[in-house]
Parts: sequence; C-alpha cells; structure tokens
Amino acid sequence: MATIKDIAKYAGVSHGTVSNVLNHKGNVSTEKILLVEQAAKALGYQMNSQASKLRRGKSENICIIVPGIDVKLYGKLYAGIEKKLHDKNYTIEILCSEGMPDKEGRLLKKALSMRPTAIVLVSSAFKNEEVVPEGTMIIMVDRQVKGFPENSVFVSFDYERAGREIAEKCIRAGNKCVALLCENRRYTSNKCFIKGVSETLENEGAYLEVLEAPASMKFNRAFDVLYALNPFDAVITMSREDVENIKVAHSFNAKSELPELYSVVSREFGFENGNMYEMDYKLLGKHIAELILKKDAGMWGNPIENEGGVPREIIEEGRFPQQKSYLPKINESLKFLTVKNSTSEAIKRLLPLFREQAGIDVNVVEVPYDELRKMVGKMGEESAFDLVRIDMAWMLGEGEQIFRKMGWENSTIQRICSSIFSGIPEEYYSVNGDMYALPLDACVQMLFCRKDLFEDELIKREYYESRRKKLSVPETFEEYNEIAGFFTRRYNRKSSVSYGTALTYGRSYTAACDLLPRFYEKGGQIPDVHGRVVVNTPEMKEAFSDYLKSIPYAAKEPYFWWRESANDFSEGSVAMNILFSNYASDIVHNISSKVAGKIIYAEVPGGRPLLGGGSIGITKSTEKEAICLKFLDWLYSDEIADMVTYLGGFICNRNIVNNAEILELYPWIQDIEQMFRKGKRGRKEKNEKFDEFAFEDILGSAVISAASGIAAIDEALQDAQKLCDQMFNN
Repeated sequence: MATIKDIAKYAGVSHGTVSNVLNHKGNVSTEKILLVEQAAKALGYQMNSQASKLRRGKSENICIIVPGIDVKLYGKLYAGIEKKLHDKNYTIEILCSEGMPDKEGRLLKKALSMRPTAIVLVSSAFKNEEVVPEGTMIIMVDRQVKGFPENSVFVSFDYERAGREIAEKCIRAGNKCVALLCENRRYTSNKCFIKGVSETLENEGAYLEVLEAPASMKFNRAFDVLYALNPFDAVITMSREDVENIKVAHSFNAKSELPELYSVVSREFGFENGNMYEMDYKLLGKHIAELILKKDAGMWGNPIENEGGVPREIIEEGRFPQQKSYLPKINESLKFLTVKNSTSEAIKRLLPLFREQAGIDVNVVEVPYDELRKMVGKMGEESAFDLVRIDMAWMLGEGEQIFRKMGWENSTIQRICSSIFSGIPEEYYSVNGDMYALPLDACVQMLFCRKDLFEDELIKREYYESRRKKLSVPETFEEYNEIAGFFTRRYNRKSSVSYGTALTYGRSYTAACDLLPRFYEKGGQIPDVHGRVVVNTPEMKEAFSDYLKSIPYAAKEPYFWWRESANDFSEGSVAMNILFSNYASDIVHNISSKVAGKIIYAEVPGGRPLLGGGSIGITKSTEKEAICLKFLDWLYSDEIADMVTYLGGFICNRNIVNNAEILELYPWIQDIEQMFRKGKRGRKEKNEKFDEFAFEDILGSAVISAASGIAAIDEALQDAQKLCDQMFNN
C-alpha cells in the first residue's frame, strides 16, 4: 500500500505538504492540492483516518450502546444522532447489549479503549466499574448509572409527567383495573413513569398492578396480562413493541375482550392512535448530537446537577396526539380563496380528512398572485368567499375592509394564537390594534448557499488565492457580490457552477423585494423619519448600484417568481440564492435536486430581511363564522400543521420545530422565529397614506427600468419619486 512518502515523491512535493492536504489544512496552494490528490488517486492511497485521529490523541468516534437495535425508539435515537453528525467527520457505531449487563460491560470496555469523543448509553446496569478516559463524554439516556464521572450527562423525557397524563386518560375512560407492563422498575425512566401512573390512579381509587419482565420475556408477559384471574380493563406499556405483543397474544383468543391499550411510543409521522403517548426520540438524538458538538467545540459548560450529582437534562415533554373530533357532522361547505402555492396544494391534499371528520366540504379556489391582488382589491365588504388568504403586505390596506374582527375572547382564537410562532409581528393580523386575521404561511427572506462548494478545500484555497480572503457565508452585500462573481463561470473558468446567484426581478413586486434588503442594510427607511416616502436618496442609489452589480453573476433572463429561482438553485447551477422561506421547500421537493442535504442557510446579508407570506381571515359577508372557526381550528392543529409543512407548505404552528422529521427535511425552520424578529414589511409608521404593495410596484418598476437599461439609476428613481409624491406625500 502506498504511503505519504510515496505520494510526496510521485507529486514532487514535501512530506509536510502531503500531510497538510490529507488532513485538510488550508495552507497549501491549489496547484499543490491538485498534485497531491492526483498522486493519491494514482497510487490507490486510502488514508487510515482512525489511526490518524489516534495519533493526535483523539478519536472522533461516537459509540451508541442500546439494549436492542430492533426497538423502534432506539432506531429513532440513532437516526437523530447520525443525521446531525454524518457530515461532521464522526464515525458512529451502534452496539446491542441485548439487555444483559455483562455483555454491556464488555461492549463499554471495548468502546472506552478507543478513547471516543462520546458514548451514548441506554444502560441495563446500575453501576459502572470502568475507567473513563479524560475527553470522553458519557451521555446516559433514560437510565441513570452510578460510577461515571461528574461531567457525565443524563438526558431523558419527563416520564413522570407522561405516566400522570396516561393515567388521567385512563380515569377519564372509566378504567378501574390497570396493568402496567415494563422492564426493570429500577431503571430511572421506568421508576419515574410508575410514580406518575401509580400516584394518579391511587388518588382516583383505581387498582394498579406493575408487571416487570426483561425484553426476552415481554411476549410471555403479554399472555399473563390477558389471562389474569381478575381481568384488567386497561394495560399501560412503555413501548410500541409491547402493544404489538399484547395484540398478537390476544389473537389466540380473539373472543375475549381486549383491554384498552395505552403506551409510550416513539413519534411517527402521520396520525397516531389517541391512546399512544408520543415521545420524539429522533429529536432527542438531535439534541444529544448538539451536546457532543458543543463539547467538542469547548462550549460545554457546567449544567445544573440533580440530586445524584450527575447533570440532568430533560430534553422534551411527550404528548398525546391532538386529533380533532367533530360530532355531529353537519354537512356544510365553505369557499376559501387563496394564492396558488405549496401551502394551498398541501392543504387541498388533506381536506378529505376534514370532510370525513367534520362533514364540512372546503372548496379551495387557487389563483395566481396577480389575480388574487385584483380580486381582493375589488372585494370590499361583500364577498362570494367565506375565507380569504391575502398577502401580509395588503393587510393594512385591505384587511379592515374585507375581514370581520376576530374576538380575543373566543376560545378557538385563543387556542390558535397560543400555538402560533411568537416572533410573528402584528402586521400579519392586526389593523389599528384590532385583530382581523391569522398568520398562515408567514415567511422571511433567507440566504441559501451550496454547502459542498463553500466547504470544499480546493475551492476555498482558490478563493483565498484570488481574493486574499477566506471564503465564508457573506454577511454583507458587498461580500455577496464578490463571492457571486467568483462562482460565475464567465468570470472564473474553474467554477463548478454556472452562476454565483439568482435574481428575481421579472415582476415589479419581486424586483422590489430583491432590492429592499440592500437598501435597509445601508440604513434606509421607508417612510422616513418625517413620514415621507422618499426613494431618490443616496442610500437607495447605493442599493440600486449594488443590485446592478449582481446582474452579471446571475442567469441572463430574470426570474418572475421565487419558485423558479428555487428550482434552478436545486438543479445545481447556482451557488447562492436569496429566497422567502416558504419557497425554500421547493429546493428539496424537486425530484432532480442536486443540492438537497447540501445546503447552508443564514440571514440575508445585512441582516434586514423582508417579511412575506400571507394571512387568513373570515370575510364580513359570510354567514358561516362558526364553521370557518372549526376549519381554522383543524388547520392550525399540531398534526395538520405538521403534515402541511412536511408536504412543502407552511403553517405558523410553533410546535413544528419540535418535529425531527420536519427539521431533517427543512432545517432552516428551527431558526425562522428568530429571523421573523428582524424582518420588516407592511408598516404605515408615520404615513397613513402609505400602501406597501403600491410602493413596491413603483420601486420594482424602477428596478426593472434600470436593470434592463431603459433608464439610468438617477432617471429611474426620479420617475419613481414623482409617483411616490403623488400617492403618498401630497
């Protein structure tokens, strides 16, 4: 096998240069990087990464030890850890102890000998006898073990609360004789769970019998539960597998009555049985991976210790699925007008369920953005529709005219508002302090970059050599233009992509949205401190100039809508793109996407994004307000909001950030609330005549004139200023 010395000789470079290239150190020229890579490939060299890490005194290994790899929640736990760490150069290994302490001890000893970064342990033992090397992090999941270092971590769900809530549901269902099936009751999570169940049932005078069994005997115990001398009317278990065991055991005597089944289960996508208490172990795995990354980065502090002296972190609380039930069915219908987009498409796919549950048909009328604007502008207080979705930029101008007020005292409105992202500003739903609508698919501009390009060592070196700067995600539009030029092939023949950026200025209002973050970065304000709408300013001229500098780095023809630029970005021909977040799902949903899983998301350069998306309200003329509220209650429920978002749309339910499956597809959603707080749009401020949509139409037309060469920047802005004076300033 070839050695580093062989590669150095073949490439004609020093031994140190080869070492720096293979270890991804950025102090080697692009010419030498290519020579070393070509030599290594020609000689068939494969670096022993494990040996390299051990020589440096550290192994970037993560070892996960669980009682059974066929248990679904442990599979979810592994998936959450692996997804977060898979591109961080960690080696992740999962081992199965089969619930046997002796075997677990042997596996643990072997894992510790490799000096891994972290060991994630779901233990079947109660005490550790092994010496843990300094630098290895021990993370105990669900089951706390004595004998580990003080800086070890214990993570779990709130099992006591889970037991209490399941027991309360038993009581509401009239269950009086309950069996609880679990493994060893000394395990921390089991102990907490049993406490929650027993105290609640005892207070209500119900009988509880706890039946323990190791994993290998769970199926046998299922028969014991079903054939007890005094039959149980309910069985509580602690895994989905236990539920299946009981159902299989019952199939051998199907004429007997099956007790009501309750269980703690790993969270699945879709609709769960109402007696299944969901815990998102995939999200738990993600949080564990974040702890590991913090520790590796030296950011791990001193968490609060519990009574046992080991730091404890309750990551998340579980929940029963919040399915809506509507009885009796009322056989009614609603008309819902909305823009045609990913959210409307997702809602339509789920409406058969609402029809089945509530007996209400919702007829969705989808129209293009331009057409919706015309229809809303003509609507007034009389409308053929019961519900209308409008752009948030129209709320101040149209909301009060077409929507009826939503009373804060209404219990349905209170419930919906309590589930909505707290960072969404009142411009989405309020006019003069009164509530007229609900934020529906609220969104914010974000920057998306090709991770595979920005983290490629050769590209990073090329950028440094050509710009004498480090390649990183741009924080200003000056940096943005510079990087866009570097990635545009007509200016850099080595570029892996055709264009550095994508611009969406084919329509006036998309052009204005593309431009305004540049204007706000320079300190511009609309309206100004005196309440006037002034666009012919130094700040706006600079923004125009910056924007025009971007045009050579984008496709020759401008995009008319953000979905088009998102699709082009997903095809792999563009290095960076600024999109409204509700169109970013198109990057993933494009079947031929070449960038899915390879995306860096960040704030827009300058940190002053525009807000976007729309709000939904009940029209003044409808006679079906109560039915509209039922539909909205269903639409904003956790399960429906999850499903709409998973399908590529977006509902402003803040609980979607606790769904690991959604965050895996659309990781930017976890930071969207923070970015809402920095966004701007739709404010009258000191000018009551100001209309955001009309302003964007004027400004965007000026952008198109300047970008197409019809007018110089000064001329385009002078014409725009005249229109602004006529509409807003006189």
